[in-house]
Amino acid sequence: MERLINSLHGRLLGVVLVINAALAPLLYLGVAAIVQDGYAELFVNSVRSYSRLVADQLETVPEREFESRAKDVLDDFELSGQVVFAEITDGERKVHGTISPLVPPQQRGDDFHFGEHSDQVYYISHTLKSGDHQAVLRLGFDESPTFERIAAAKHHVLRAILAFAVASFLVALWLSAVIARPMERLQEAAKAIAGGEVRTALETQSSIREVVDLSRHLDHMRRELVGTSERLQNEIRERAVSEEKRLDLERRLQHRERIATIGTLAGGVAHEFNNIMTPILLYSQVALDEVPTDSAVAADLTRIVAAAHRARSLVTRILTFSREMDSQQSAVFALAPTVEEAVALVRAIMPANIEIVVDARADTVPVFGDPSLVHQIVLNLCTNAYQAMRGSGGRLGLRLAASADPARTGRAGDFALLEVSDTGHGMEPAVMAHIFEPFFTTREVGEGTGLGLSVVHGIVSTMGGSITVESTPGVGTTFCVFLPGAPEQSQQQPSAAQDVA
Repeated sequence: MERLINSLHGRLLGVVLVINAALAPLLYLGVAAIVQDGYAELFVNSVRSYSRLVADQLETVPEREFESRAKDVLDDFELSGQVVFAEITDGERKVHGTISPLVPPQQRGDDFHFGEHSDQVYYISHTLKSGDHQAVLRLGFDESPTFERIAAAKHHVLRAILAFAVASFLVALWLSAVIARPMERLQEAAKAIAGGEVRTALETQSSIREVVDLSRHLDHMRRELVGTSERLQNEIRERAVSEEKRLDLERRLQHRERIATIGTLAGGVAHEFNNIMTPILLYSQVALDEVPTDSAVAADLTRIVAAAHRARSLVTRILTFSREMDSQQSAVFALAPTVEEAVALVRAIMPANIEIVVDARADTVPVFGDPSLVHQIVLNLCTNAYQAMRGSGGRLGLRLAASADPARTGRAGDFALLEVSDTGHGMEPAVMAHIFEPFFTTREVGEGTGLGLSVVHGIVSTMGGSITVESTPGVGTTFCVFLPGAPEQSQQQPSAAQDVA
């Protein structure tokens, strides 16, 4: 832009100089020719009028007095300063004025144009009638005063043209400055925009309408570009957010499908395992009834029956994960009493280095289901938190609240939130991807079956809820269980039953 402004100054001044250099001489020559022709025509017209006046005056002189009177007339005209030569001739005699000593050159004819013959004398002749004979009046007029006036006029014209050239140069300087000032402001605004200040306006004030229009169009283009850039940035951010949400939904769907597949497989294995355990338990019980109660065989059979019952309990837990359970104790209940009851059991098994903090609000949304299942959810999650803090101790927190955030619950509606958090060792993302799978565990052999969290997932799914987990290695883990609120008709049933009773 700076180079453009300097170029604008130089080009404008250069154009003015070229125009003056090309047109000033032509203008001077043209005006000088007009001046010279004007003065020449004025001189010739005045000379002809003056000589005609002299001729008319001489024609009035009587013939007998013509010679003496003619000299006096000629002397009078020569004394006026315009006539430098005067002569009257009739072919035989010549009459001259007594003042002028000028003698015309031989064979010198009349002048038809001003300045002709280069002698600065304009000669003109007129025919006179004096009585019965004719004579010729020949006068010579001095051209030098007219030449001087022409020269003075040309000097005036030259000075006027030079003054015009200087004035045009100064006007060009002023005009370039008028154009350059708004262009400099545009340059500063453009530098600010290039530096990141995209809100800087490009409009500028100028007495030149074209410059104002240019700045207005540039500022309109800036606003359009800024608006387009902001729209593109917003679209990019929205697309990034949408892509992140899509990937999160895909991960959830894949995780849900994987859990469902594993649950179906676990259910099939549990059914087959249950079919195997039924005859073992049956025949063991029959054999136990047929042997003495104090025999070694009875003791062995008792151990077999106990192991078979533990196996059937394990099968029941697997089925809880793999399919929806038909609870016979479904009802509308508040979470707070159930959670507090489960926490009372947990406190009995927790060591002293683990602090249990409960925040059970009374205004939590009531849920519909089996309270014993919620009891099992709390026990399993607290047991999992205890295992994470068993070595170093820490803080186990339980919190109840209401939630209606679709971003967290996955769908609209009122939900009861059960949050279980610990300050244990936390989990890596690779571990979190498998925690709800049956028999997956990070514990040592003999410390657990890895079914606790899978059972929790099955119970939550049975009740129509959802569960999420957040964990940071070295900081702790938080499980959020969202259980849907009970429908209004379900909440009214207990009240109606109480009225009937």
